[in-house]
Amino acid sequence: MINSSIFGIAPPKLAYETIDEESPKSVQASPKEKITLFIEEAMEKASDALIKTGTPVRAGQKLTVYPGSKAYAVSPVSGEVESITPFTGIMEKQKTALTIRIGEVQDDGGDADPFEEVAKSPSMQVLLDYLATVPGKPDFSRLADDAEPIKTLLILGADSDLLTVTNQFVIKTAGDAIKNGVNALQKATSKRNINFLMAVPNHLIQVSGTAGVSAKGVSSVFPMAHPEMIALSVVGAEPAGKKDSVVFLSAEAVASIGRAFKDGRIPGDKQITFVGKDGSKKLVTAPVGTHVKDILEKVGATVKDGDRIIFGGPMTGVSIYSIDHPVEPDTDAIILQDKSQIVPSEDLACINCGQCVRVCPTHVPVNELVRYLDAGEYEQAAERAELDACIECGYCTYVCESRIPIFQHIRLAKYALERIKAAEENNA
Repeated sequence: MINSSIFGIAPPKLAYETIDEESPKSVQASPKEKITLFIEEAMEKASDALIKTGTPVRAGQKLTVYPGSKAYAVSPVSGEVESITPFTGIMEKQKTALTIRIGEVQDDGGDADPFEEVAKSPSMQVLLDYLATVPGKPDFSRLADDAEPIKTLLILGADSDLLTVTNQFVIKTAGDAIKNGVNALQKATSKRNINFLMAVPNHLIQVSGTAGVSAKGVSSVFPMAHPEMIALSVVGAEPAGKKDSVVFLSAEAVASIGRAFKDGRIPGDKQITFVGKDGSKKLVTAPVGTHVKDILEKVGATVKDGDRIIFGGPMTGVSIYSIDHPVEPDTDAIILQDKSQIVPSEDLACINCGQCVRVCPTHVPVNELVRYLDAGEYEQAAERAELDACIECGYCTYVCESRIPIFQHIRLAKYALERIKAAEENNA
């Protein structure tokens, strides 16, 4: 976080990173001994699990914990299950952590990879059953619901947070894969009249032509590459409001889909922007599930006590607390911050400087909102201070003179309201 040092000065204008190289390169990082995959389902009785310690796993295999479950992960490596444990993620999200020790698996003469056969005919069911956890982590839920009023599928070729160039790299290097992904998605949604568009930074308009879909330019000024701001500028859908007609998929997700149907196997390599302590950036490719320590070793980075590792960009990223934490399908960036660079959150009282209001792209009265959030009055925050209009870009936290973690308070409030709503529906 960088705060304004003089009360009342104009808020800073932030610019996104850009890839200027003609042919950018990415270094390949490989897991040394094991990987860890998260299956988005709470672990219940271990005795009921389909997967046990010692279960052999093949690269490209779909892994489901319990019979009849729709939640799954796909292993990018072969080996055997070392452990299966519960894991609590952000906002108490309950998951199952599956650790696989890498090794050869004896060929038992079993059936061929089931995806290889279904890949011959793209369909929404194939997408749901096999490709929901590919790099880029596409969300097919609304596309799969015929009742959803979808008009536009917007491919995000711009990176929504600062310092990150992951999707730009995909645009520059994987045009054919994106084109194949678009073709597969069009076949899977052929019964619906969906318009396919791609949003890219202005400097990549010409490069994006190989993807075979109409491209629109996005401003380099933050937060105009945020998905909902793109929807406003490109499609005309109001951010955090009348956006039901737009579905977002990242360029990496679409490229992963394209590779899957072309090759007849599920891809597992995730593209990551690594930002070091000195601000230097490296593009890294690593299998989903690779532990952070293996990536740090590859890029020659060292972590010391008090340093911070962030998954995501500096505005909306989340700190992790172990170098054994794995790369996830939507991990677009990893930032390593020296302890001397960390600006602590103070959570002091709001001084009503108005900086947050000036930078808010959706004109939320953030100074009023903060007071409701500080008091835990989340329903009032939604009713009186436009909590639901917030797109969670993180700009307000960046400029806050009192160093209040506004972004985190907003995410907590929305999570709390979801739980309250769910409880009311269950009791109805």
